[in-house]
Amino acid sequence: MDEVKPLIEAALFASGKPLSVEDLARTCRSGSMGLIRRFVEELSGEYEKRDSGLVIKKTDDGYLMHVKPDLENRIIHLVPETDMPAPILKTLALIAYDQPVKQSDIVKQRGNKSYAYIKFLRQRNLVEGKKEGRTRILTVTSKFKDYFHIEDLNKFIEKKGGEGLNKFIGGGND
Repeated sequence: MDEVKPLIEAALFASGKPLSVEDLARTCRSGSMGLIRRFVEELSGEYEKRDSGLVIKKTDDGYLMHVKPDLENRIIHLVPETDMPAPILKTLALIAYDQPVKQSDIVKQRGNKSYAYIKFLRQRNLVEGKKEGRTRILTVTSKFKDYFHIEDLNKFIEKKGGEGLNKFIGGGND
């Protein structure tokens, strides 16, 4: 029992993705979901109370530990490069900005390689596509929002503005 709380903390720190209560219970070999929830809430309160640089946030998919948003810009240079190549990130940004968007429109803007990029994004559950006629309607998932620490995509886009996004995306093939 004494090691459950530190194990939860270590799991949240190491995962880099949201972990459900069930995931944490399996990791801790505990059958008590209530105990796991209580420990996660205690940890979250402890981080908040001591004004830590880390926070534990409840998401649709579970609990996620990440850097406080107001500190991210100051430490971003320390974060390793993403595992997604720039063309895939550009495609993802375009989908997020224009959603819901037809896959055929993305292909027109970004080129035929977009099919492979979209497949990559769908396999990682960052984008979902609903079949509509001969194309798909693409939207980002809650995992996308968790991955990029975005609570409200519309507010994020308004704040950042389309101009910066358009420069980043650039259009064309790559």
